[in-house]
Amino acid sequence: MRIFFTRPDSEIPAAPVPLGMLSLSAYLRRHRQGDELRLYDARVHQTPNDKLVPLISDFQPDLLCITSFSLESEIAHDLARRARQALPNCKIYLGGPYPTSDPAAVLKDEAIDMAFIGEGETTLLTVLNGMENGQKFEDIKGIAFRRHGEVVNNGYPDLIQELDNLPYPAWDLIDLDFYFSRQGKRAMMNKLQRSPRGVSIFTTRGCPYRCTYCHNVFGKMLRKRSPENVIGELKLLQRQYGVEEVEFLDDIFNLDMDRARAIFDGMRREDLHFNITFPNGLRAEFLDDDLLRKFKEGGVYWITVAIESGSPRVQKAIKKNVNLSKAQENITKISKSGINCNGFFMMGFMDETEEEILQTIDFAIKSDLVIASFFILTPFPNTEIYNMALEAGYDMHAFYSDYHDVAVNLSKVPTRRLWHLKKIANRRFYFSFKRVYLILRANPFRVGLWDGIWHLLKMAFSGRELKKKDERP
Repeated sequence: MRIFFTRPDSEIPAAPVPLGMLSLSAYLRRHRQGDELRLYDARVHQTPNDKLVPLISDFQPDLLCITSFSLESEIAHDLARRARQALPNCKIYLGGPYPTSDPAAVLKDEAIDMAFIGEGETTLLTVLNGMENGQKFEDIKGIAFRRHGEVVNNGYPDLIQELDNLPYPAWDLIDLDFYFSRQGKRAMMNKLQRSPRGVSIFTTRGCPYRCTYCHNVFGKMLRKRSPENVIGELKLLQRQYGVEEVEFLDDIFNLDMDRARAIFDGMRREDLHFNITFPNGLRAEFLDDDLLRKFKEGGVYWITVAIESGSPRVQKAIKKNVNLSKAQENITKISKSGINCNGFFMMGFMDETEEEILQTIDFAIKSDLVIASFFILTPFPNTEIYNMALEAGYDMHAFYSDYHDVAVNLSKVPTRRLWHLKKIANRRFYFSFKRVYLILRANPFRVGLWDGIWHLLKMAFSGRELKKKDERP
């Protein structure tokens, strides 16, 4: 079978290596040696759909696999419709966070044959084998499809328990030198990377916490690759591909602190040297002096902690339950260790007041954070907060913001004031000599520095046009 994997280009400014597609490709190669695979990352190459479809057509695939975030839904549907017109006999499957959260919306589009829910390695293999041996799709977990015009949703697949049994991503299927070149979009989530030769990796899947706003792509059970397995991939990346920087995209890398220590001990033992960042948000409470020392000696220069709210009431309501005093204490420890720290914050939670939003802003300002990222809540379909909003009578017809706009206002703060509070947060946090000094000190190699500064200025000063459903007194 000829299979073409792609993700469409979009307004998302970062294009880390497509780990999902690389993992799917490696898994199929191990179990189905006869398939011919092609992977094209349109986001990093900045290839619009009208230019991407001819590349797909030239390959003449039997199956087109598209991956998409919710924010890319319109572009993913556009690509599917164009591909259907060009290749009427090609099967088209959609995977990633968007179909995981809203498979029914995906399958309203008749150009898409199947939506994949959650992690896809074993599911895709089962589907492909089933297509060839006549297995009924109703018997396969992890997919949604149409049967006689009705959507059949088989729910989540069984989670892969032994991550060490998965092959390493198929790094050879992409041109890493192009990612390193920065000719396309930046190839890491981190805006201030120190080396251009950087990639992203996962060492765990899943998160045991129950935050009400969060997607559920990898399930609510933490599954871990062994330190030895992680070290093996890091050796491959450095010695075969010349990787100099790594960002760990785990939901919570440090939930098992002993394992985190073992990974850094292994890097030291194998003489592996990287610049390292954690852009996705470590759990602030699970840090101590010993782990921070190992991080610093192991090359870590950026840590992100996901705080979200400085209000104890909101922390409980969203089931984040961060110990705010412990988090503030550990942010100070991170700073004193010589590692730069970024914090994630959100505003606009259900029934949140202006006073509670100001508590969040004050938490950030009083901290030793170098960067604070202030977002506005987007309640994605099938998250707990989305369902709560539906029950409360909010209009939740699907549309997606970029985390900086107001998709739907669930707070007690008027929409215009909510947007203004976000700008106030950025201005109060960044407009100080202390923050300017810390940012310049944090990025001595200047890779991406001006992009980062421009982004901060835009967040502090840019205006916006409210969507019609945003209008609220």
